[in-house]
Amino acid sequence: MHWVTLNGLMTFHSIVELGSINRAAHALNVSQSSLTRTLQHLEARLGGTLVTRSPKGIELTAFGEQVFAHANDIRKQVGRAESFIKSHQDASAQLLRVGVVMVHPLIPFCDSIVSLVEKHPEFHAKLRFGSASEMLQALQQDSLDIVLYYTLTGPEAEGLVQDVLAEEEIAIFASPFHSLAENPSPTIEDLAKARWTLGPADVSITRMIAALFEESGFPGPDVAIEVDMIPLRRAITQNSRFLSAFQTHHVSPELANGKLVRIQFPLKQERRSVGTIRVGPHTRLTRTFVSILKETYERELGSLD
Repeated sequence: MHWVTLNGLMTFHSIVELGSINRAAHALNVSQSSLTRTLQHLEARLGGTLVTRSPKGIELTAFGEQVFAHANDIRKQVGRAESFIKSHQDASAQLLRVGVVMVHPLIPFCDSIVSLVEKHPEFHAKLRFGSASEMLQALQQDSLDIVLYYTLTGPEAEGLVQDVLAEEEIAIFASPFHSLAENPSPTIEDLAKARWTLGPADVSITRMIAALFEESGFPGPDVAIEVDMIPLRRAITQNSRFLSAFQTHHVSPELANGKLVRIQFPLKQERRSVGTIRVGPHTRLTRTFVSILKETYERELGSLD
């Protein structure tokens, strides 16, 4: 996930809530032109117009209404974590500095960080989001206590201590009312006839799907909506007739409640693990946090065994 896209989505949320770009710019303490550029960048990313301007302010397009609903869900989830963290901060609290590269499943991660400060009022947490290189550099510079990312191997892993939380497996998913949902053995031709929602072309999952078609000699995939935000793409998939591909741990809740189904088409892949990375031995804070993460991930995503 690119942070600029998450920032753009939350900016769009503020514009809609406040009813105009001018009011949103004033509330966010940015210029109107800067806010307009952020909105235009988001529309370009999502491939559709979100708002139109009128004498009364802004009006949502039909596409904008759907995106705003998803943005609202994401804002509530993140806001829940923020509010719990803030409510448990006090002068004597101990600070856990967490770097997050958004490859982890959002809901189990939010549940874990909330659980940490609920169960241990003496702790509070500071979350920092960014690229893998930024977070790992901050870890080495002692600006962070722990980083959530893929586990590392080879020279990259030297001097680091890691805990595995979940195994990554990529699969194709759709809503239960998709025509391929009950097909026990769909073919590449079936996938080529379908429309898709995927991340940008440079994202590893998108590259995997594109390579699948290229190796099979079929054109595709036919990407109807490109979006690099996993929560938004997941919501679009479960409310449309588009196929998409995700790491299985990103869609475990949706599979459990029947909002998504796995399409029975095997993908060739090298599996990776998501986990925590730190320098040196555990502190009480990091040990407690990793323990909560492991319990939450096992409960919500299943055992690694």
